[in-house]
Amino acid sequence: MPRGRKGPPQESVDSILLAISRRDDIDADTLSHYFDRLDEEWTGGAREKVLHLLRTNDQSAHAAAILILAELATDLDLETLEDFVTDPTVSDVAKLSLSPVLKELGSEMADDGIIEYLNDPAGAMHAMQTRLLELVGQSEMGVESVLEDVAAMPVERRLAFVYWLGGSNDPRAAHLLIPLLENPSSKVAVAAIEALEHLGQIAATQAIPALNHLIATTSNRTLKQNARAVLGRLTMLSAPGAEDAAMAEAREAPLPSYKARVSFIDGSGTQLIMLSWQRPDGLLKGVNVLFQDQWGIKDCYGLDEMEVRRWEDLITDLQEQGFMSFQTPFEYARTLVVEARALNRRTRRKLPVAYSIWRPLIEAVKPEQKEARTFPTILEPQPLDEQVIALAQHGADLYHLSEFTSWLYQPTSDIDPYTTRYWSTYTVFEGSSSKRGRTKKGKQKEQNQQNQQNILEDLISEAISNLLNDKWRTLYETRLRRLAAFFLATDREQEVALMRAVAAVLQAGSSVPLQEQAFVRAMMRISIENGPLRMMIEALGSGDLGPFPFNIFKSDE
Repeated sequence: MPRGRKGPPQESVDSILLAISRRDDIDADTLSHYFDRLDEEWTGGAREKVLHLLRTNDQSAHAAAILILAELATDLDLETLEDFVTDPTVSDVAKLSLSPVLKELGSEMADDGIIEYLNDPAGAMHAMQTRLLELVGQSEMGVESVLEDVAAMPVERRLAFVYWLGGSNDPRAAHLLIPLLENPSSKVAVAAIEALEHLGQIAATQAIPALNHLIATTSNRTLKQNARAVLGRLTMLSAPGAEDAAMAEAREAPLPSYKARVSFIDGSGTQLIMLSWQRPDGLLKGVNVLFQDQWGIKDCYGLDEMEVRRWEDLITDLQEQGFMSFQTPFEYARTLVVEARALNRRTRRKLPVAYSIWRPLIEAVKPEQKEARTFPTILEPQPLDEQVIALAQHGADLYHLSEFTSWLYQPTSDIDPYTTRYWSTYTVFEGSSSKRGRTKKGKQKEQNQQNQQNILEDLISEAISNLLNDKWRTLYETRLRRLAAFFLATDREQEVALMRAVAAVLQAGSSVPLQEQAFVRAMMRISIENGPLRMMIEALGSGDLGPFPFNIFKSDE
């Protein structure tokens, strides 16, 4: 034992496995230490070495492996253990010995499931595939869970899965194939097109609208050509009028809308859009979309079989997490999502897998929605005149609204030098105040405050000159007009005129210099004054909203 060391030595994984396999006199403390060491290296190779023991013909090694797996295996290892059972190169004895471990982890393969793989592996594989198609046929959530696993597969495994779907002769396979048409890999998307053709008429009512949508939206020439060819062959084999009927059915929403809620646009241009639909059984389907105005759809989560009470609880939970939202007309929220999807296409940003699954429901429109009052998602630019310019002079008042709390200059790193210079003046002025007599402190404090204010105004002017350009003006002018449209959709019209006026003077080419715009100066002032707090928040990792930080549709039930 090394000098000064307490406790057992840090043996290698190989030596620990050898000891457990060969010795039956290991005391409890040492065995506990061995388990701790294996746990440390579990995902770094220890688990694979334990499974290798099961592949041998050594009964002692088998017993050691089962002992270790019973102690250390968790739900995260379940997929690996089930793959081990389905491996035809593994002996029947090894598979049977895993049964207690699988049972403890709640695997469907425990007990009789393993027997199926011993006696009829082909039949067991078919049964597993049938259960998978039953899962995806139940709801979008089943499709989402399967496709998340598919997205993590290497391309070759994804292709094999797609080919199997095409040969399954089951219309439910289309639920998985259609979202894969938007897969980032062209190989997978082409394979999905071919698989839809192999399914033929049994999935034509789903495939025809999906292929038409792909042709209309993709810029990939190969995908477009393949989709056109397959669509033509499917249409030729269909009854006359089948294509028109399928397209009409796809355009009609299968469920009535329930409610929609939208958050205001924050300082990074992000909005949370919540849509829900009423199922025939009174429960709800719901989908949440995170939209960023320079990206498009950044994240998406869905939920099915949600009670109405759960919808209300979800809104409360989100508000407690800082996602304030307001009820809006359903068509307004739906249009926001469709426009966000179009932005993904223009920016060539990858879509979340979940959105591809929920897209048909989101983009379908009920007849009553077509006739409903429409709300623009962005207001038209306002002509610039003296009245508008006069109103825009009150632009700093927008920062009295909670919706503008996060409207600060970004990126923070660009404004950090101005923040540092501003806060360093406190040290200088405080030092000069401490050297003065008591009678002069009041006047000196007042003078220091005036000097600090002058320095702040100079820094604001310098930051505006150095950091703001026409691209920035266009971005924030657009955001203001979008936020004004949001206020209209939520029946809060009193602030809309001021937002439109501020947006008008902010336009590139405006006759009002940025230095003289009250809204711009207020943004820079607050950004500089709040600099240390923003630095602290970003240091804690909260500076970028990015994807959802939690599963907002996690069920409590």
